[in-house]
Amino acid sequence: MMLVPSLMTLTLFVSLQKLIQRPSATTTLIGCHRIIESTPLFASSTFGQLVSVDLEFSGMNEPSCPCCSFGGKSLFLPWGDSNNIGVERVRIADETILSSAAVDVLSPSEAWQAIISARADASQQQLPIALVDTHGHPHLERSVEYAIQEKDEEILSRNDQTNIVVSITCAVSPVDWNDALDYSCRSQHILPALGIHPWYLSDILMKDIVESNIEESTTDEPANIEQYLNWDWLNELEAKLSQHPNLIVGEIGLCKMARFVREFPKALGGKATALQLQKIVFKKQMELAAQWRRPVTVHCVNAHGLLMETLEEIFNEARESCSKEEQVHSTSNNLLQNDGLKTTLRKAFPPAIAMHSFTGTAHHVQQILDFERSILYPELVEAERKKQRGKKKQQKRQNAEENEVKGDTDILFYFGFSHSVNYIMCTSEKAKRKGIEAVQAIPSDRLLVESDVHATEDVILGTAGATAYAAHARGESLQDVAETSTINGLRFISSLRS
Repeated sequence: MMLVPSLMTLTLFVSLQKLIQRPSATTTLIGCHRIIESTPLFASSTFGQLVSVDLEFSGMNEPSCPCCSFGGKSLFLPWGDSNNIGVERVRIADETILSSAAVDVLSPSEAWQAIISARADASQQQLPIALVDTHGHPHLERSVEYAIQEKDEEILSRNDQTNIVVSITCAVSPVDWNDALDYSCRSQHILPALGIHPWYLSDILMKDIVESNIEESTTDEPANIEQYLNWDWLNELEAKLSQHPNLIVGEIGLCKMARFVREFPKALGGKATALQLQKIVFKKQMELAAQWRRPVTVHCVNAHGLLMETLEEIFNEARESCSKEEQVHSTSNNLLQNDGLKTTLRKAFPPAIAMHSFTGTAHHVQQILDFERSILYPELVEAERKKQRGKKKQQKRQNAEENEVKGDTDILFYFGFSHSVNYIMCTSEKAKRKGIEAVQAIPSDRLLVESDVHATEDVILGTAGATAYAAHARGESLQDVAETSTINGLRFISSLRS
């Protein structure tokens, strides 16, 4: 049964409309890029229409899509149609999985048909937004993976303005930042995200300095590894955040599987140095997003420990910045007061953090949520650290926790899942089980669905497939997960106004 749109749903929808219903941005054509000159990022095209953009990358060093390249050779999917080994492996894996009688996950096309059919049959008033795709790379306009298998064009239609799929297109390197902005200008329901993906730090390497240090390398660790990077991108990203109030930060993150890590010169510290460079760049982008109050979308593969280490560094630095007077004030009797410490900690982080195509375990989910609690409710964590175990004090703590749940709706961490990464590429039984356990561990108000695709035609089916996977893993109806994830996606986007 479809849920009746709640007041929160309607409020979030109105907030989203305020974000998207803006005049067309003026652009200047420079080379093969259109540079945005005014702050609005959305054109005045029909609110339900998906616009296909024919981007030209003449002469540029095109980045490949990082999130769908696990099936490719050497964990890298080459640009263009000349080598589709990664795509073919994905399709073969998809067919193999879907043919298994033991798996009853709806195919992406079946899921989309079921979603729009249920919406059409529902007697209650429906919002025009059917799904929110919180992470993808459709601006790259590369090989189609889902839609190419469908012959019925109606499957891909948005049914005029009644079944909109709002999406976020995420750049991966300064090389494609302007293309992501340009793509988002073509439709009112597309939001752009700019950042440096951990796979693409090579795009900002100071290669002459790296080569010079290799020639002069010693056994000693370099005093400042930041010299290996060109930091012009940081000023450029901040300028774009200043220019575009609806700009999200992403895709950013940490990844031990990246070629950049595996192939970083051993003479300069090899993998250890590469991971530290990833961490530095990730932390800088997190701090910038916090400063400009922009949500982020985070990639984290085999690097959960490094992720938590980075988050804890941000936490500790913010805590240390508080004066002793503020820290004393934060432990007053009014445990839920928005005191100096809590405010400082909250502002040290972006307004919302989406863990994209989350591949961690249920334990990692709980660890992240516990960390969030230390940011949002530092007074409770402080009490626990002091080991206040008396019955009276313990009861006060329990009462505070109950009030915390009832009275505070602030959410920092969200967890996104995609059909391509979390389902198709998850082939071993152990990985499948751990993946399902992780999805089940996500509180319902944190669940997001993603297409994680790199072609416009794949956005709908990729997102519908993710919804089907999440519903199967959680043992919930497809319609309920579609609506829940849509509400969550709108809330995540609305954090732009926090």
